[in-house]
Amino acid sequence: MGMLIDGKWDDAADQSMVLGMYRREQSALPTSIDAQVLEQIGTERDRFFLIASASCPWSHGAVIALVLGGLMDTVDIQWAGGPRREGYGLLPGGPLPNRSEFQHVHQFYTSTIATYTGRSTVPVLWDAKLGNILSNSSADIMAAFDVLSAHIDLCPAQLHSEITELKQYIFDGLSNAVYRAGKSQRQDEYDQAVNTVFDTLDQLETRLDGQPFLFGDALTQADIRLFATLVRFDTVYATHFRCTRKRLVEYPNLWQFTRRIFQMPGIRQTVDFDEIRFGYYINDGDHNPYGLIGQQPEIDWESQEGL
Repeated sequence: MGMLIDGKWDDAADQSMVLGMYRREQSALPTSIDAQVLEQIGTERDRFFLIASASCPWSHGAVIALVLGGLMDTVDIQWAGGPRREGYGLLPGGPLPNRSEFQHVHQFYTSTIATYTGRSTVPVLWDAKLGNILSNSSADIMAAFDVLSAHIDLCPAQLHSEITELKQYIFDGLSNAVYRAGKSQRQDEYDQAVNTVFDTLDQLETRLDGQPFLFGDALTQADIRLFATLVRFDTVYATHFRCTRKRLVEYPNLWQFTRRIFQMPGIRQTVDFDEIRFGYYINDGDHNPYGLIGQQPEIDWESQEGL
């Protein structure tokens, strides 16, 4: 996988596996974004950039918040991806390669902290004027875009604590648990992770009974976090990550929920199933020695049934 060690890239280093179990590392970067900087994001063009990967669910949440917030003319997206040589590379055609000598995401990390140790993950909110990362936390980037948006409120004040709690539940029980299953090197850890995944899906299926979103009629940050995982489930988590017990399409409420968000204006354009399959089968996980990419399931994402 590779990571930075004291500011130097090491292709062989990997601290995410402990005794055969996947453990997501805590970032050494600050996550919260200063209120004064938030004001500048809303007023200064060509300064702030969202570095994201089309295959990554954490990036996807930030991109959706940007799109729903009507901020595409305020913050430009620089896509990252490709073979993980020195981690994520900047893809051509974006705004940053023409204004920066950086070719890899890890260079943005060492520009921020010269001796950074850790993985160079995405998403990243980059301040090109100051030459540093404002945040690499998907949750905090989503929250920042929500504050800046005049179009939508994804975290109403009266629901803030409940949304925060549910987002953590989704992270622990589903979004991170699928990685624990897919990267596990131990049968007991794999079994525990898969049980957690499907227990969580069962609970969320029940919660969505009779309502379009997790908190009723209002779309929230929790819905976006859930969507970013569910839209990848049958394509890569049920196959490549071996969460094989059931498919998303076997959960009527969750399947309707995911299609409902997918069909919202601007959202389907944020989903690239080819990039998702390539990113996971080729780059995420070490159990695909021949580099074969699974075929996309035949699923009708445009179906109106139940909506």
